[in-house]
Amino acid sequence: MNLRWTSIILSGWIVGMTIQAEAVDPLNAEAYRLMLHAEGADRPRWLPTRIQRLEEEQRELLALISALPQFDPALVPNRLGYHSGYAKQDGELSSHQLTVHFVNRPVLAGISMVPAMNPRDRHDSNYAFPRRFRIEVLESERGVWSEQENRFVQENLNWVEVVNWMGEDFPDPGRYPVFFRMPDSKVAKIRLTVPDVTSELGHAFYALNELYLFQGVDGQVADNMSVWGSSSIERFEVSDSFSLQPFWDVEYLYDGLAGLGVPLSEERVEEGQDFLVRFGEEASEPVQIVLDLGTVKQVGRVEFWPTEAPDRIVAPLYAFPGTILVELSDDPDFKRVKRILVDDARAQMYHNNILRIMCDAYDARYIRFTIDALREDHGQRVLGIGEISVSEHGQVFSEGCEISASGIPEHHLHTLPRLVDGNCRGRRILSETEWIMGLAQRRPLDRRLNEVNQELRSSREAWRSHQLRLSIWGGSLLCVGLLVAMGLQRLQRRRILKGLKVRITRDLHDEVGSSLGGLSLTSGGLANMTEDAKMKSALDDLSLMAREAASSLREVVWVTDQDVIRLPALIEKMQERAERILSGVDVVCDIHPDLPDLEVSLSCKRHLIMFFREAVHNCARHAGAGRVMMSVGMDSERMLEICLEDDGCGFDVRKQKRGWGVDSMRQRAEELSGVLNINSTPGKGTRICLILPLTSLQREPTKAYNTSN
Repeated sequence: MNLRWTSIILSGWIVGMTIQAEAVDPLNAEAYRLMLHAEGADRPRWLPTRIQRLEEEQRELLALISALPQFDPALVPNRLGYHSGYAKQDGELSSHQLTVHFVNRPVLAGISMVPAMNPRDRHDSNYAFPRRFRIEVLESERGVWSEQENRFVQENLNWVEVVNWMGEDFPDPGRYPVFFRMPDSKVAKIRLTVPDVTSELGHAFYALNELYLFQGVDGQVADNMSVWGSSSIERFEVSDSFSLQPFWDVEYLYDGLAGLGVPLSEERVEEGQDFLVRFGEEASEPVQIVLDLGTVKQVGRVEFWPTEAPDRIVAPLYAFPGTILVELSDDPDFKRVKRILVDDARAQMYHNNILRIMCDAYDARYIRFTIDALREDHGQRVLGIGEISVSEHGQVFSEGCEISASGIPEHHLHTLPRLVDGNCRGRRILSETEWIMGLAQRRPLDRRLNEVNQELRSSREAWRSHQLRLSIWGGSLLCVGLLVAMGLQRLQRRRILKGLKVRITRDLHDEVGSSLGGLSLTSGGLANMTEDAKMKSALDDLSLMAREAASSLREVVWVTDQDVIRLPALIEKMQERAERILSGVDVVCDIHPDLPDLEVSLSCKRHLIMFFREAVHNCARHAGAGRVMMSVGMDSERMLEICLEDDGCGFDVRKQKRGWGVDSMRQRAEELSGVLNINSTPGKGTRICLILPLTSLQREPTKAYNTSN
């Protein structure tokens, strides 16, 4: 909802308090739909923007509400208002009618219906406010009052419908008054019709706390005529009634007790202290207060406002007097006087309400109040009055007038102007018209403010939850980013280290490898040149060691360059090793052409290389073979068989010598989940076979085998 409509209806009240704007409440369902159509507004989906808009709307609503009356409904245990009769099961009633008969023909400017309240219901709901109703006025034209017949004659009377909510339910007003602006016509009667519609309580009835009928003066909404009594209203006529005093009665419909608190502004004023006096023990004479209105005025009513108890204690009618004598006169000596005695003032206040004394438009300039029957507080008599208001037709005469008093301690006399400053309880006093219209205008604002507060609260909670989720996601993304950065940094470091390792190994291959190759050639050449057997054997061993070292260096460089080691490439490197180590020997290789392209784990690669190196080393050093057969095969059960067979001297397997590495080869075979077979006969050569499953090449061994080789 935007505030366009509420701003429009408030403009007439806020600017100059003229109160001649459009009707506060819609006169019919069609006007209500037009009002709702003007209220729609889209809510931003982005939470910070929505919260900002809601906060702006909240501030605007609070600013508008601060210019309206205070809403402080006072729940009273009795004088609840008027209660209609309720339909019997046989459907006795078809509708309820309430008719107001006027003595004269006043100009009707507004009608206000105040919902009844259930004292035991502490919620914001009302009691049995009519959901459907119609208001008609009997307009009077060209009527002339006949003293002889004691009535209007030559008068045209026409019933005119001014409010119609018979087709649809009226929006629930809660505990706020409903106000309808009338067309400022002279009326003889007002008729309220409520159809016999079954309510949620199971019965068809309605109830009203108060009915305000505002007179129109010079195009403005003026005084409430309901409290004028027989001088203005002849009678309130109802078709049916449920009367149960002191709770429900037709008289309570126009007793001025609306249960809405007192007519005060929402905004507090700086100079707003109430009149409060404490008397000493010597004080005994009655208190007299005299107001000088400046000129003779037609005084319609005098109102006494109760003060607020000190220190915010809950004390209704604190220090309010029990007896008040009102004297009105146009003579300062009060020789011609109208006296009104109220000897049960506190009883007439009805739970901290306003004491209203009707004066029947008496001409007076001076008003004297004799106050007695004061309350006591801590053994001292106290007198507290928030304001004394003298008015007629909504026009206040007493505000800022001259005031004097007797019977009051001298040091309190300077506080007398507080009785006529137009303020009470720190707030500005409003006329009944301002009060009722303002409360009706406040109803949609308070409801919207509640909606805004709830929506703002839920939006803030959603934003906090969203921020938490964002922080979690942000933290997670940050952690992921850090982990990715660390991973990339680690990968970069690995690449750098790998590059460094490759350079080192290649440098070793280029520098050390060439040196080892030269050493092997030199030692081999020297071995061929010497005739000393021991020297020849030592040089041959030196040449073999150089070839083995050079071959190992080549394998290191190869492994460093490879990201993944495949079985065919590994078998090829083993073949190259055999050909390099077994120099001068006829090496024949028989490799299965369809070896699977399996990835060999690093540990299995190491075991296979070391196993094969040991076998080739023993063949080169001890066999003295002229021909070596290397075969790699695979059977139907996916068992890999690697064999090395020579035609050398052979040996007795049962008398194998320590240091030949047979034990280490057997342990490596076990690590590979394989089997080592050694067949050798002295003088007939040796055959070494390693048989292992292909699946074992892809997994890590169950335990690490340490060897010095």
